[in-house]
Amino acid sequence: LFDECLKYNIEPLVTISHYEMPFELTKRYNGWAGRECIDLFVRFCQVIFDRYQKKVKYWLTFNEINAGTMPMGSFLSLGILNEGTEYFSNQVDSEALRYQGLHHQFVASGKVVALAHEKYPQFKLGNMICFITMYQFTCNPDDILETQNSMKMLNWFCSDVQVRGEYPYYSKRYFEEHQIQIKMEEGDLEILKKGTVDFYTFSYYMSNCIAKNPEE
Repeated sequence: LFDECLKYNIEPLVTISHYEMPFELTKRYNGWAGRECIDLFVRFCQVIFDRYQKKVKYWLTFNEINAGTMPMGSFLSLGILNEGTEYFSNQVDSEALRYQGLHHQFVASGKVVALAHEKYPQFKLGNMICFITMYQFTCNPDDILETQNSMKMLNWFCSDVQVRGEYPYYSKRYFEEHQIQIKMEEGDLEILKKGTVDFYTFSYYMSNCIAKNPEE
Protein backbone atom coordinates (compact mmCIF):
# COMPACT_ATOMS: atom_id res chain seq x y z
CA LEU A 1 0.00 0.00 0.00
CA PHE A 2 2.79 2.43 0.89
CA ASP A 3 4.61 1.62 -2.34
CA GLU A 4 1.47 2.22 -4.39
CA CYS A 5 0.84 5.55 -2.67
CA LEU A 6 4.41 6.70 -3.20
CA LYS A 7 4.29 5.67 -6.84
CA TYR A 8 1.60 8.34 -7.36
CA ASN A 9 3.28 10.91 -5.09
CA ILE A 10 0.76 10.35 -2.31
CA GLU A 11 2.42 10.95 1.06
CA PRO A 12 1.29 8.34 3.63
CA LEU A 13 0.21 9.61 7.04
CA VAL A 14 -0.08 6.69 9.46
CA THR A 15 -2.02 6.48 12.71
CA ILE A 16 -0.15 4.04 14.93
CA SER A 17 -2.95 3.19 17.36
CA HIS A 18 -6.47 3.52 15.95
CA TYR A 19 -8.91 1.99 18.46
CA GLU A 20 -7.49 -1.52 18.11
CA MET A 21 -6.13 -2.41 21.53
CA PRO A 22 -5.32 -6.16 21.48
CA PHE A 23 -7.91 -7.80 23.72
CA GLU A 24 -5.18 -9.84 25.38
CA LEU A 25 -3.82 -6.59 26.82
CA THR A 26 -7.26 -5.74 28.13
CA LYS A 27 -7.37 -9.11 29.89
CA ARG A 28 -3.84 -8.83 31.28
CA TYR A 29 -3.61 -5.16 32.29
CA ASN A 30 -7.12 -3.72 31.81
CA GLY A 31 -5.79 -1.89 28.79
CA TRP A 32 -4.13 1.47 29.29
CA ALA A 33 -5.09 1.45 32.95
CA GLY A 34 -1.96 -0.70 33.22
CA ARG A 35 1.35 1.12 32.95
CA GLU A 36 2.80 -1.98 31.27
CA CYS A 37 1.22 -0.85 28.00
CA ILE A 38 3.67 2.07 27.75
CA ASP A 39 6.71 -0.09 27.04
CA LEU A 40 4.71 -2.45 24.84
CA PHE A 41 3.62 0.50 22.69
CA VAL A 42 7.18 1.82 22.47
CA ARG A 43 8.43 -1.60 21.35
CA PHE A 44 5.71 -1.78 18.70
CA CYS A 45 6.71 1.66 17.40
CA GLN A 46 10.38 0.67 17.30
CA VAL A 47 9.48 -2.21 14.99
CA ILE A 48 7.31 -0.25 12.58
CA PHE A 49 9.61 2.78 12.55
CA ASP A 50 12.57 0.60 11.61
CA ARG A 51 10.59 -1.35 9.03
CA TYR A 52 8.95 1.60 7.26
CA GLN A 53 11.49 4.38 7.81
CA LYS A 54 12.07 4.81 4.10
CA LYS A 55 8.38 4.76 3.18
CA VAL A 56 6.56 6.75 5.90
CA LYS A 57 7.52 10.16 7.21
CA TYR A 58 4.37 11.36 8.99
CA TRP A 59 2.97 9.52 12.01
CA LEU A 60 0.15 10.07 14.53
CA THR A 61 0.57 8.32 17.87
CA PHE A 62 -3.07 7.85 18.97
CA ASN A 63 -6.29 8.33 17.06
CA GLU A 64 -8.68 10.79 18.72
CA ILE A 65 -6.85 10.46 22.02
CA ASN A 66 -9.37 12.74 23.75
CA ALA A 67 -12.02 10.04 23.41
CA GLY A 68 -10.54 8.87 26.70
CA THR A 69 -12.14 11.86 28.40
CA MET A 70 -15.58 10.40 27.61
CA PRO A 71 -17.18 7.28 29.13
CA MET A 72 -17.56 5.64 25.70
CA GLY A 73 -13.81 5.96 25.21
CA SER A 74 -13.07 3.77 28.20
CA PHE A 75 -12.99 0.60 26.12
CA LEU A 76 -13.00 2.11 22.62
CA SER A 77 -9.84 4.17 23.06
CA LEU A 78 -8.22 2.94 26.26
CA GLY A 79 -9.06 -0.77 26.21
CA ILE A 80 -10.39 -0.50 29.78
CA LEU A 81 -13.15 -3.00 30.53
CA ASN A 82 -14.52 -2.51 34.03
CA GLU A 83 -16.23 -5.35 35.84
CA GLY A 84 -19.95 -5.40 35.21
CA THR A 85 -19.83 -3.94 31.70
CA GLU A 86 -22.10 -5.85 29.32
CA TYR A 87 -22.72 -3.39 26.49
CA PHE A 88 -20.44 -0.93 24.74
CA SER A 89 -23.10 1.79 24.85
CA ASN A 90 -23.59 1.40 28.60
CA GLN A 91 -20.19 0.76 30.16
CA VAL A 92 -19.40 0.65 33.85
CA ASP A 93 -17.32 3.79 34.03
CA SER A 94 -14.50 4.99 36.26
CA GLU A 95 -13.52 8.54 35.38
CA ALA A 96 -10.39 8.35 37.53
CA LEU A 97 -9.27 5.18 35.74
CA ARG A 98 -9.83 6.79 32.34
CA TYR A 99 -7.62 9.74 33.19
CA GLN A 100 -4.99 7.38 34.57
CA GLY A 101 -5.08 5.52 31.26
CA LEU A 102 -4.78 8.79 29.39
CA HIS A 103 -1.71 9.67 31.42
CA HIS A 104 -0.12 6.39 30.36
CA GLN A 105 -0.95 7.21 26.73
CA PHE A 106 0.59 10.68 27.11
CA VAL A 107 3.80 9.15 28.48
CA ALA A 108 3.87 6.53 25.72
CA SER A 109 3.37 9.20 23.07
CA GLY A 110 6.11 11.35 24.59
CA LYS A 111 8.54 8.45 24.61
CA VAL A 112 7.77 7.57 21.01
CA VAL A 113 8.15 11.17 19.83
CA ALA A 114 11.52 11.43 21.57
CA LEU A 115 12.58 8.09 20.07
CA ALA A 116 11.65 9.26 16.57
CA HIS A 117 13.42 12.58 16.95
CA GLU A 118 16.57 10.83 18.11
CA LYS A 119 16.79 7.97 15.63
CA TYR A 120 14.71 9.11 12.65
CA PRO A 121 15.20 12.86 12.13
CA GLN A 122 13.21 12.70 8.89
CA PHE A 123 10.05 11.77 10.83
CA LYS A 124 7.32 14.16 11.91
CA LEU A 125 5.09 13.02 14.78
CA GLY A 126 1.62 14.43 15.38
CA ASN A 127 -1.33 14.06 17.71
CA MET A 128 -4.97 13.56 16.76
CA ILE A 129 -8.05 15.10 18.41
CA CYS A 130 -11.76 14.43 17.94
CA PHE A 131 -12.72 18.12 18.07
CA ILE A 132 -16.39 18.63 18.94
CA THR A 133 -17.09 22.30 18.38
CA MET A 134 -19.41 23.81 20.99
CA TYR A 135 -21.44 27.00 21.11
CA GLN A 136 -23.37 28.40 24.06
CA PHE A 137 -27.11 27.83 23.65
CA THR A 138 -27.96 31.36 24.82
CA CYS A 139 -26.09 34.51 25.83
CA ASN A 140 -26.72 33.65 29.48
CA PRO A 141 -23.32 33.84 31.24
CA ASP A 142 -24.04 30.45 32.83
CA ASP A 143 -24.26 28.90 29.38
CA ILE A 144 -21.07 30.66 28.27
CA LEU A 145 -19.13 29.39 31.28
CA GLU A 146 -20.52 25.87 30.89
CA THR A 147 -19.41 25.89 27.25
CA GLN A 148 -15.91 27.03 28.15
CA ASN A 149 -15.57 24.31 30.78
CA SER A 150 -16.81 21.64 28.36
CA MET A 151 -14.43 22.79 25.64
CA LYS A 152 -11.46 22.69 28.01
CA MET A 153 -11.58 19.05 29.07
CA LEU A 154 -13.04 17.55 25.90
CA ASN A 155 -11.27 19.48 23.16
CA TRP A 156 -8.20 21.21 24.60
CA PHE A 157 -6.89 19.10 27.47
CA CYS A 158 -5.19 16.29 25.53
CA SER A 159 -3.69 18.55 22.90
CA ASP A 160 -2.41 20.97 25.55
CA VAL A 161 -0.49 18.08 27.11
CA GLN A 162 0.86 16.78 23.80
CA VAL A 163 1.62 20.14 22.16
CA ARG A 164 2.81 22.12 25.18
CA GLY A 165 4.27 19.23 27.14
CA GLU A 166 2.52 19.77 30.47
CA TYR A 167 -0.82 19.43 32.21
CA PRO A 168 -2.81 22.68 31.83
CA TYR A 169 -3.95 24.64 34.87
CA TYR A 170 -7.64 23.90 34.29
CA SER A 171 -7.09 20.14 34.29
CA LYS A 172 -5.46 20.33 37.72
CA ARG A 173 -8.49 22.20 39.00
CA TYR A 174 -10.83 19.68 37.37
CA PHE A 175 -9.00 16.76 38.99
CA GLU A 176 -9.17 18.42 42.39
CA GLU A 177 -12.90 19.10 42.07
CA HIS A 178 -13.60 15.52 40.96
CA GLN A 179 -11.28 13.79 43.46
CA ILE A 180 -9.03 12.42 40.72
CA GLN A 181 -5.40 11.66 41.55
CA ILE A 182 -3.09 10.74 38.68
CA LYS A 183 -0.39 8.27 39.70
CA MET A 184 2.86 9.39 38.13
CA GLU A 185 6.34 7.95 38.27
CA GLU A 186 9.51 9.95 38.55
CA GLY A 187 10.45 11.33 35.17
CA ASP A 188 6.95 11.30 33.68
CA LEU A 189 6.66 15.08 33.50
CA GLU A 190 10.08 15.33 31.87
CA ILE A 191 8.99 12.79 29.25
CA LEU A 192 5.91 14.88 28.43
CA LYS A 193 8.03 18.02 28.09
CA LYS A 194 10.62 16.32 25.88
CA GLY A 195 8.12 14.47 23.70
CA THR A 196 5.97 17.27 22.32
CA VAL A 197 4.49 16.61 18.88
CA ASP A 198 5.56 18.32 15.67
CA PHE A 199 2.08 18.99 14.34
CA TYR A 200 -1.59 18.91 15.35
CA THR A 201 -4.45 17.15 13.57
CA PHE A 202 -8.15 16.84 14.33
CA SER A 203 -11.33 15.26 13.05
CA TYR A 204 -14.56 17.25 12.81
CA TYR A 205 -17.96 15.57 12.80
CA MET A 206 -20.47 18.04 14.22
CA SER A 207 -21.15 21.09 16.35
CA ASN A 208 -23.09 21.08 19.61
CA CYS A 209 -24.90 23.66 21.71
CA ILE A 210 -24.28 23.72 25.45
CA ALA A 211 -26.62 24.95 28.19
CA LYS A 212 -26.26 24.97 31.93
CA ASN A 213 -29.82 23.66 32.22
CA PRO A 214 -29.75 20.18 30.64
CA GLU A 215 -33.49 20.43 29.81
CA GLU A 216 -32.64 23.17 27.30
